[in-house]
Amino acid sequence: MKPGAKQQGIVFIAPALILFFVFVLYPVVYIFQASTLEWTGISQGTFVGLDNYIELFTADRVFWITIRNSVYWAFLTIFPQMILGFALAMLLNTQVVGRNIYRAIFYLPAIVSPVVISIIWRRIYNPFGGFLADLGKATGMTWLAQPYLAAPQIAIFACIAVNVWEWTGFSMLLYLAGLQGISGEVLDAASVDGVNRWQRIRHIVWPMLRHVHLTLILLGIIGTLQTFALIFMMTKGGPNHASEMLPTYIFQKAFVLQSMGYASAVSVVLLMIALIMSIILVRVFGARFALSQ
Repeated sequence: MKPGAKQQGIVFIAPALILFFVFVLYPVVYIFQASTLEWTGISQGTFVGLDNYIELFTADRVFWITIRNSVYWAFLTIFPQMILGFALAMLLNTQVVGRNIYRAIFYLPAIVSPVVISIIWRRIYNPFGGFLADLGKATGMTWLAQPYLAAPQIAIFACIAVNVWEWTGFSMLLYLAGLQGISGEVLDAASVDGVNRWQRIRHIVWPMLRHVHLTLILLGIIGTLQTFALIFMMTKGGPNHASEMLPTYIFQKAFVLQSMGYASAVSVVLLMIALIMSIILVRVFGARFALSQ
């Protein structure tokens, strides 16, 4: 190594290191410290040690509701989006007239603001004059007029349905990209061997898209832990916290109830869940992901 090369390397990576310490490491340390305080965010905090965490895990019913909803959200959005996105990709990977227009239409919800989507779907779900209610009256299916966002039993599932609608187009786009990478010679050889369409999809196309499956699972889990705008605009976590997610609960505790110390403890738990899930996913799927490329 030439003299001064090490110093030059440090100079080049210094901006990235500075940004990392200022915008990543310092906030993490600060939030850990804040989680040990009883603090409104304005007044002087009082040190309470691990009391916030003890209350969180032993006495906070809403926290466990958010964990349950996160599990619902992960399983009921990731896999339906994958299946629907794959089906649309298979259809639009053929010589369909106007397929580029259809691709744009299906992908459009993924680039629309969650705020706009929430406003639209609140109107659709409205049991008094909403689209579903009017459709139910017109067709005799009066059960469609439900208080989707006001009933604790179904509020979270109504929001999940919107999320699936919003991001299915994104899954479709990734699957289309994956299908473009599959050699036509492989499919032609399978056809010569007498393999029918369903067998080609099940035994050849689906396994060869493993890297897309894993990518969607990883992004889906990350998205689950970051879900805020859609829930906040549609239900604000209600009714009675039935649709609460961890990010919305943190917001409510920090900025509505002014319990910044407790919200910091919830944030730390969210950070640890994200870290643990990332490690598990990398260890379980990492090697497989590399092999599937």
